[in-house]
Amino acid sequence: MNRILYDYLAICSSFREDWLSKPERKQRHAMLSEWEKKEYDNEHITIGEIQVFWTKHSKICWNHQFINKVICPQIAIDLENGGFEGLKFLFHCFCGHEDSYLNTNSPLELFCKFCKYKYEPFQLADMLLEHDEDNVDALRYKYHALKYFLEFSIHEMPTGILNGMNGAGITDIPAMLKDIDEFEYLSKRLDTPLCETLINDCRRFYPAYKDYLQSLRRYKNFEEYLKMNNIQYQSYTSRYDYE
Repeated sequence: MNRILYDYLAICSSFREDWLSKPERKQRHAMLSEWEKKEYDNEHITIGEIQVFWTKHSKICWNHQFINKVICPQIAIDLENGGFEGLKFLFHCFCGHEDSYLNTNSPLELFCKFCKYKYEPFQLADMLLEHDEDNVDALRYKYHALKYFLEFSIHEMPTGILNGMNGAGITDIPAMLKDIDEFEYLSKRLDTPLCETLINDCRRFYPAYKDYLQSLRRYKNFEEYLKMNNIQYQSYTSRYDYE
């Protein structure tokens, strides 16, 4: 086994996987920090070696120190050389961690940070799909990410519509409508039950919000616009079930 991987496994194996005490967590973190800083001369890790190690030890690999030291540099090298094996592995890391698609400590997010955001998560997914249009891992990532963004965009109803963390603007709406189309396409592509309520709500509220923004002087707020135009809505305090 590669020495870098061997040393990492040795440290992690020195502690039980769960329920570490605070002193134990502190000790493990200190040991991993030293491992992360250590220079390994003449040690090169291939994407294949990382994949094998990850498959055997997935639970201990979901760690920002391991990801930053082992995974990110090799994927960056592979990508700069025109390879796609690194990207395939990057999205495959979500298998078994399906609740972490938007986790800021995921390998995908940490890789974007490692590259100083030269790449964005969606951009990387699209790059991989251009090379391998049937890559299920990238398709699943986009599906779950879009579902979250759509849900989040209307979670403050009837106050307004969000585009990311900010209020949506008039010029944002066309791209947001395309996101709905892509989400529906991905649902069918993955043979996933269609979230019809979510899709219909977004298709109803997005154009309405654009019209409201173009007519601000006529309405006290968006809720008044919805009522005066007989557009049905449900308050975010009693949201629809979008599962």
